[in-house]
Amino acid sequence: MRLIKVCWLPSARRGFTTYAITIAPFVFILREMADDAAILAHEQVHLDQVNEMGWWRFYTKYIFDLNFRASVEAVGYARQREVQNGMGRG
Repeated sequence: MRLIKVCWLPSARRGFTTYAITIAPFVFILREMADDAAILAHEQVHLDQVNEMGWWRFYTKYIFDLNFRASVEAVGYARQREVQNGMGRG
């Protein structure tokens, strides 16, 4: 994981804070969240998904297929909750 710490990230929804964005092989993350194991675990899921599917296929589907986006985000958030609840390997 190649972390790039930033002071701001865009959000697709009003009133929603984006803590990190993965554009493989980079993870752009808010500076204050860079040590958050749960968020890093979520983003690692996306890196793994990109590696499995290929960069172009993953991001094309992520951008244009809302069901696909929801499904990969669900996996990321499930992993994030595991780590937050102490059930993950970190």
